[in-house]
Amino acid sequence: MAKSDISRRAFVGAVAGASALAVAGCSPKNEPQLEELSDTSVDDTQAVRQAEELQTFHASVGYNCMNCFLKGYTRDGKIVRIEPGDLPNAPERNNACQRCMAFATQKVQDENARVMYPMRRTGERGSGEFERISWEEAITEVADKLNAVIERDPRAASFYIFTGNMNQLAWFAPARMAHCLGASTWAMEGIMGDHGSSVGYTLVTGSPDPGHDSADYLNTNLMLLFGSNNADTNVPAFRHLVQAQRKGTKLIVVDPRLSSTASIADEWIPINPGTDAAFALAMMNVIINNDLHDKTWLANYSCAPLLVSDETGEYVHPSEGMYCAWDTATDAMVELDPAQSGGADDNTSGPESTLALTGSFQVNGVACHPTMDDLVAEVQQWTPERAAEITGVDAATIERIALEYANAKPAALQGRQGVARYYYSYETPRALATLAGLCGYIGRSGGGVSRNNGGAPVDVAASANFTNASAALFNSEEWDNVGDGKTYGVFRMGILSLYMTNPEEFAAANVYKSSEMYDAAITGNPVPIDFLYLATSNFLNMSPDANKIINEVFPNIDFIVTADPFWTWTAKYSDIVLPTTTWLESWDFKSKGAWIMVNKPGVEPMGESKSDVEIMTMLAPKVGVGDAWTKTDEEWVRTHLDSDHYAFEGLDMDEFLENGIIARPDGVFDRATYPLGTKKFNTATGRLEFYTDSLVKYHSQVPTYLRGSDNPERDNLDKYPLSFIQYHDRRLVHTQHTGIEMLKEIEAEPHLYMNPADAEARGIAHDDVVLIYNDRGSCKAKAFVTDGIIEGATAMSQGWSPDDFIEGHYQCLTHFRKNEVEEAISMTNAAFYDVCVQVEKA
Repeated sequence: MAKSDISRRAFVGAVAGASALAVAGCSPKNEPQLEELSDTSVDDTQAVRQAEELQTFHASVGYNCMNCFLKGYTRDGKIVRIEPGDLPNAPERNNACQRCMAFATQKVQDENARVMYPMRRTGERGSGEFERISWEEAITEVADKLNAVIERDPRAASFYIFTGNMNQLAWFAPARMAHCLGASTWAMEGIMGDHGSSVGYTLVTGSPDPGHDSADYLNTNLMLLFGSNNADTNVPAFRHLVQAQRKGTKLIVVDPRLSSTASIADEWIPINPGTDAAFALAMMNVIINNDLHDKTWLANYSCAPLLVSDETGEYVHPSEGMYCAWDTATDAMVELDPAQSGGADDNTSGPESTLALTGSFQVNGVACHPTMDDLVAEVQQWTPERAAEITGVDAATIERIALEYANAKPAALQGRQGVARYYYSYETPRALATLAGLCGYIGRSGGGVSRNNGGAPVDVAASANFTNASAALFNSEEWDNVGDGKTYGVFRMGILSLYMTNPEEFAAANVYKSSEMYDAAITGNPVPIDFLYLATSNFLNMSPDANKIINEVFPNIDFIVTADPFWTWTAKYSDIVLPTTTWLESWDFKSKGAWIMVNKPGVEPMGESKSDVEIMTMLAPKVGVGDAWTKTDEEWVRTHLDSDHYAFEGLDMDEFLENGIIARPDGVFDRATYPLGTKKFNTATGRLEFYTDSLVKYHSQVPTYLRGSDNPERDNLDKYPLSFIQYHDRRLVHTQHTGIEMLKEIEAEPHLYMNPADAEARGIAHDDVVLIYNDRGSCKAKAFVTDGIIEGATAMSQGWSPDDFIEGHYQCLTHFRKNEVEEAISMTNAAFYDVCVQVEKA
């Protein structure tokens, strides 16, 4: 292969980084470009005339991306341009990217892509054979099927939502209907592959997403990214990452492939997929053995000094709700109240502590020791040499990066969802959070461990000074108070929560783990699924093991309804398909950090499409809950915004609705923010909690790497020796962006990225059509041979539909296996990236 071919992926990545900056409004010199743009050859008269013909609107992006606020332009009822909207008080954060621009101007108004009318299946499921019916016919048929199931057992009717439109009304209207009826809903994160991150970070920090504001990158000396490709998937954060790098921050990216972010990093560390936890454990080994861990911070703010029983491994509770440690100054046990945890937000490690971090003690006749002893004992097993064998990263590199990280003071970590889509999904986020705490970097500027980049955008302390400080942000009582008045709130709580924190409450509310959804359909356990309503979800395309869904799950569900704007793979397997509006065609609202945003329809709905609220409102009287659905979309928006919260005090509502956005008066706009500054963690101990005593029986009380010894997918490496990951790129969020001509300039079809050594061993050349297969299924795509991926691994960007492939689909290769430990903590996370395949020339 020519050198130019081999390096092409790196070039593409670099271009992606530059493109991301350009779209985000950053110039190569980090300066505004308005002066350059003012000198244009465009006919000014023509430009002015065209502008006079344009109408403007504002919208908050609905799909599962960065929630960007947009300004749109229409002519003759068609969207012709999208650009960043103005964020009040923070115009430097305005953002829009190629995805929303292309989606709005091309796909939303594509009659061939849209479901234009209610449709009834006439052929076999999956055949794509449908007939057009009226809304009255469609709603009546859905209501008849639903009523029959509700009469037998309300729980046998399931409403499943995903993240296709995350504006509040569209996202939650179907779930609200479920809880009006006593039907079932599903905690979605498990099967979508994001829950491992929520679990890992929650176990340690008490938050599913303890992310720093991306502007805080500028306050760090070292950024260490694991599975984080901000250039393609988080453009607003990437802007700050590049600014920090230019300022002198070192950027290291640990990733199996040369992502767009890795291509502009100071150092790319190729790593074997799914082994990041072993890497982090080895870093802790080096840091502790070089006495670089922050013992003062650990004693003050972590569980490190808390005593656990030598015999049972359980925390010692000298009295109800209390924990204890050993004070070396008094040589006696001291009780520690979780309610009294934390300290000053002063970027220090706190006062010197005399609490013991090691030793053997007796408390009320119980032999015990500090949890720090357990962490030290575990990481001593993870030498750089052992980790090198697992990760593919040489021991000297692991040791060097560990020392750089510990000595950076501060350094920042980021591990996004990509590090958790493996068997034992929580292991890497848990290890990364512990690593950050080990060095005392959590709760301080320039440090932290981030999943996303939310920061602390609202000044909680300042909010106490406002009138009605305790009022809820939105007036949602009427919306929330349906059914028994409780279950809908439990469902909302369960989106990111650990299911096992209160399994009885979830079950009583008919909120079930999505990890049980396949079994539920096939066996009826824990609940039968006789009726399934899918909304904001291309379930088949975005869930693991498509062949199992097609051959086992869907055939056991009597009636399937899909409500979607587009003709998805899932829609073609449904009995009724209902056309829904996009977030550009309907009223809606959301809160994003320090802003509140409202969507008014920018264009008229395509065909006969209706909003999710409209559909539920039509269905409601036919299923006996009409009294709960008496408002239009606009009325629901106005009701929610008619709040006593101080954010709306003195607000001109009509002006707000026209502009589409307001800044909260308690928003923080003058500095980069970070969470956990007071080091008071929402954990049982009130501290950073790397030790979980409920996991003692699984030998996982502290971070470890169980995936290395217990991973069924690795049992057939002789037949399927290559790892197969599906990454997010700058072309797609999920499947909403398939088929858009503009985005085909980035990548027009699926490619399998392969290392030259793996390709050569199989007689595969760049651009050859290859068959990718395992015992679950197969697909065909073109090979992209590149040094930009570690040997032994293959990769493909996710979100493609079956129509994009030469044959098959990548979800025919994936699997869903329950994991005992993940189920005990919460629920199994789909291991999308823990997939083994073989590849051969087709």
